[in-house]
Amino acid sequence: MKKFVDALIPGNFYHIYNRACGEEKIFVEEKNYGFFMDLFEERMLEYVDLFCYCLIPNHFHFLVRIKPIQSDESSEVNYARKFGNFFAAYAQSFNNLYNRKGNLFSQNFRRKLIRDSDYLRTVVIYIHRNPIKHGIVENINEWSHSSYLEYLHAGPRYCRKRDVLEWFEDMKIFRYCHTLNPDSDIE
Repeated sequence: MKKFVDALIPGNFYHIYNRACGEEKIFVEEKNYGFFMDLFEERMLEYVDLFCYCLIPNHFHFLVRIKPIQSDESSEVNYARKFGNFFAAYAQSFNNLYNRKGNLFSQNFRRKLIRDSDYLRTVVIYIHRNPIKHGIVENINEWSHSSYLEYLHAGPRYCRKRDVLEWFEDMKIFRYCHTLNPDSDIE
């Protein structure tokens, strides 16, 4: 039964997130953020569509849709394992770079299935406003390790900008909704 619960199903949207062990950080230097996203692009964009993300020093958030993979019927893609391999590759590189040992992430990554379009928009705003929620910045425009600025400027590099803007109707509404949303936890 657990295998079914943990499965990431093609066509579904998920809020994917995890945090560092204890008081540690996943990102300690600027170069860590770029490396994490480049590794994500290299290892995960074949399997998922990315709609938004936010990386803060001790945790991260992604909003993804799992892509169906065209392969022979005898081989199924274990999407959760693909994510696990991506996180393990980052942790291994991080540990090598900083001469550390042990787990970097606190647990298996978490995922929350998104079932409706209202909640989908709420998750986009929640992810982008996360640095404000955690007191890292006061203004959403001040945090460069989020897809929010990709949407406002020359981008996006990783995300499906057109799709997200359609969920909000246009850029003006997208920006407006990000200024109104309270910084509470989402369920």
